[in-house]
Amino acid sequence: MISAWTKHLKTEDEKTRFKNEVLGSKRVLQRLQDLLKEVEDSADSIENDPTKYDSPGWAYRQADRNGFRRALKAVNKLITVDHD
Repeated sequence: MISAWTKHLKTEDEKTRFKNEVLGSKRVLQRLQDLLKEVEDSADSIENDPTKYDSPGWAYRQADRNGFRRALKAVNKLITVDHD
């Protein structure tokens, strides 16, 4: 679990209790990861369509997709409680 989860807490006791609450929600967080993976896979299939390159605004769309992927990765990192 990354420290961002508990950095708002003052005491070690608060941090320990909150960490246990997050770990108790591990199943829910895993399901959220699965759903985010489905969203990412869907974005991949759209991105692989060669007709998307025909648009004059292709570069803007690609930049948007890259930002979306970055956001998905950031959320995934936050909700992964078993970091190695």
